[in-house]
Amino acid sequence: MEIGIITAQRAVTAAGTPEKLKEAPEWQDNLVIAVLIRANEDNTGLIYITDAYRVADITTQGYALSPGETLELDASQFQEYTIDLAHYYIDAAVSGDGIRYVAVMELGF
Repeated sequence: MEIGIITAQRAVTAAGTPEKLKEAPEWQDNLVIAVLIRANEDNTGLIYITDAYRVADITTQGYALSPGETLELDASQFQEYTIDLAHYYIDAAVSGDGIRYVAVMELGF
């Protein structure tokens, strides 16, 4: 199996308005087998992460990350082959706070 690594960062433009973790022109660019999401160390508030089904209640049903805290998602945790990053959203308690992530994707599947 050949793998590729994706790294990116994202800041929330307006607190209270959830944004997709990643948008890409091709759906294949969003499919990964694992992702590690880290809230920026210099954030001044919480970062919230959830899937598309709970985005309306992201601050109450999402996972909250304190500055510097990480969340790891692995497709095998969900008995799936891939995770679609476009189905996950982030929001912030403070505008401009954000995350960085590193994801692993299988190439050529």
